[in-house]
Amino acid sequence: MSGGSTRERIVTLPIERVNCGQIPRQAVSCGTGVAQVQEPWIERWQEGRIGWHEAEGSASLRKFWRANDRDVLVPLCGKSKDLRWLADQGNRIIGVELSELAVRAFFEEQALEYTVTDGRLPAYKATEVAITIYCGDYLDLTQVQCNAHYDRGALIAMPADLRASYAAHTSSLLTADAEQLIITLDYDDTVATGPPFPVSSEEVLLYWPDLVCVDEHDDIANCPPKFIEAGLTSMLQKVWRSR
Repeated sequence: MSGGSTRERIVTLPIERVNCGQIPRQAVSCGTGVAQVQEPWIERWQEGRIGWHEAEGSASLRKFWRANDRDVLVPLCGKSKDLRWLADQGNRIIGVELSELAVRAFFEEQALEYTVTDGRLPAYKATEVAITIYCGDYLDLTQVQCNAHYDRGALIAMPADLRASYAAHTSSLLTADAEQLIITLDYDDTVATGPPFPVSSEEVLLYWPDLVCVDEHDDIANCPPKFIEAGLTSMLQKVWRSR
């Protein structure tokens, strides 16, 4: 975070829920990073092409998460209900999201009032629960140290040539004893292409060798429609957790 001055403003939600599709186009992105995923990611939120978004949150998170009273890093968090669930377990949530559309939609759909602190990465902070979402390029986040990490859609959103940098940056934001839960997908990318992208077990363990796979199953029934339309018949979801 730059050392310049910051300004905080308080946002109070109207009684009627705001339709996030009405947010002006020029106000839907934060930050000026150069990662390859930025423009496609923002465009997907603008156009509603968010087939990876789980409307009710992740069942695997609820089954395999075991940490509380932690500072939980959630990269590329979108508007996931997982943030609220993690906070309800007694954790403090540090989310990061490129699209302001997604950030604002999260607070609106959860009916949470929030403050916004301006800066290189504007910080949207709920006033009632311990949830802060930084809006902008994830690689610009440097001022936090978290002792837990949840990744349901970030690693698999990255093309192969960006994943090593993403993983290294993530590790730089975590303490040595951080509890991790990472959900990945693996499939035949000669049939269909991401995002979300396939990530092999070998690659996951290259980044975080202390993780163990605690669950795997074919999740083709819940995959974005484009994969089935392309002819994909199997998509393996794996859940990785700290030892």
